[in-house]
Amino acid sequence: MRPPALLRFLLVCTSLAFACAAGAQVPTQRGALRLIVGYPAGGSADVQARTLADKLAAELGTAVVVENRTGAGGQIAADYVRAAPADGLTVLLANMHMMVMLPLTSKSVHYDPVKDFQAVGRIATFYEGIAVPAALPVRDVREWLALARSDKSRASYGVPAAGSVSQFMGFRLGSDAKVELTAVPYRGAAPLVQDLVGNQVASGITPIADLVPYQQSGKLKVLAVNGDRRASLLPDVPTLKELGQPHFDNLEWTGLFVPAATPAATVQQLNIALGKALALPEVQDRLARLSSDANPSTPQALSALIADDLKRWGPVVKASGFSSE
Repeated sequence: MRPPALLRFLLVCTSLAFACAAGAQVPTQRGALRLIVGYPAGGSADVQARTLADKLAAELGTAVVVENRTGAGGQIAADYVRAAPADGLTVLLANMHMMVMLPLTSKSVHYDPVKDFQAVGRIATFYEGIAVPAALPVRDVREWLALARSDKSRASYGVPAAGSVSQFMGFRLGSDAKVELTAVPYRGAAPLVQDLVGNQVASGITPIADLVPYQQSGKLKVLAVNGDRRASLLPDVPTLKELGQPHFDNLEWTGLFVPAATPAATVQQLNIALGKALALPEVQDRLARLSSDANPSTPQALSALIADDLKRWGPVVKASGFSSE
């Protein structure tokens, strides 16, 4: 009698496990999954979301609708998703600025990137580049820093936004080299690059998406990029690591997030769907046209990356004295 009783027990346990797993799946019968983006339509984050939407829908068996909730550098979108039902039907597409830099730089941020969200997985990574006007008489980062040291009028560097990773990259580069560099915040990368091309600002640090065509046409010079290997779009440009700067290995990134109470099985289901979407050549090609590399990860790896980024940049932000208030 013991084996049948044991078998019945195991069958009951297995049935309960499947029932729990099924109950934790994305409830597709309730309607569309909403993919929340904190930036306007047409921007790189929005394009990433719309590139993924149909692919995620095919994997999850439900419609995926992209919803732009703009404002405050992405804070409005993050606050919205933080307070949403934790059922997997409301998903945030966020970047490093939203989940690392804003919590470090702005007192108005009400969310905790670690406690208020569960990471689903990374989408992509992208490079920052240090660029100067074509007419500036420097050939590399060392010469750029030497010129900034000797000529204060050449010590300014444009950044696409106040409090961005770009700004603190410049601060740390100057601090390490004992050169007083001055950040000049712009409203986006496009006007910064136009001023670089027009020789209106001495240098700039910004994601390479806007730099690549001007580097290729000789209208500006990209002196270096971050990361632990060269950017495929700029194979002749060295990394800061190659030039003896050890603090700039990590790239910027985008990823998907859900409210903190979302069941682990739901997070895993979303992660699997995201991984399958990012494996598709057409998705990789579309991301490449945004100067981003598809770079999927587990939820745990993205959570660890956020913790590392907070630890890496927190002391730099503090040392800079930056405040957005």
